Amino acid sequence: MAASGLLRERDLRALTAVIEDGLRDEPGEAMPWVVFDRLQQVIPSDFARYEEIDVQGHEQVITQVFDDGERFGTFFGDTPDPDPDIEANFWASRADFLPYTYQAPGGDLVSVIRWSDFYTQSEVKNAAFFADYLCSVNSCPQPYGILVPLGGRMGRVRRVGFWRSNRDFSERDRLALQLLRPHLQEVYLEAERRRRGIPHLSRREVEVLRLASQGYSNADIARILFISPATVAKHMEHIFDRTGVRDRNAAAALALPNISPFNTPSPER
Repeated sequence: MAASGLLRERDLRALTAVIEDGLRDEPGEAMPWVVFDRLQQVIPSDFARYEEIDVQGHEQVITQVFDDGERFGTFFGDTPDPDPDIEANFWASRADFLPYTYQAPGGDLVSVIRWSDFYTQSEVKNAAFFADYLCSVNSCPQPYGILVPLGGRMGRVRRVGFWRSNRDFSERDRLALQLLRPHLQEVYLEAERRRRGIPHLSRREVEVLRLASQGYSNADIARILFISPATVAKHMEHIFDRTGVRDRNAAAALALPNISPFNTPSPER
């Protein structure tokens, strides 16, 4: 069966709802919670989890768990002091668990992967990360997992994961999450912009501002983007109005850090 045949029209509508409702929901402190509600309609699971990990600093920065409709989370500044033995066990066993090291900084940060891509069910249960760590903190959780990378910065990794106890995730599940992956990343970044009071810019405005921050003139930007200098000037006015500043570099410093990079051409000067 072709990959496109794995998803039905109702699946595509459900995927759209994840994105649209995620962009509208309250941003909260990490991923908007409605994302987990809607994802359960697309990828039924025993529980889902969003996490951000500082791999270099050995710190679990954010954890959000959606477990049978219940919401649990620890976020910046309110994470309790961890048990040092449990933390040591986590980092030591995680280092040998292939689904996680595969998506370490500098690794593959776009592929949706299943635990079963690397291990059989019995191998998962015998892996130190599962048997020694997860079973010590979560009463031996589900042996089937699927992970969706959402990028990261400064040595950090962001991901959404799903777990089941009764059956593995299918290629249909992988395809749905692969289609969602860049949009989930944008939902998170949009929530971050709202939390920080960063103004929303259109894609074209972002392209214009990126080039302006690199020192290109309005005429250069017009040539790069195949628009008129007057249109560039109009975009810059909108950018200044939305950021509340009148300087290109100040606008870029305010608006660009939490926006996914777009494929902006870099012409010869």
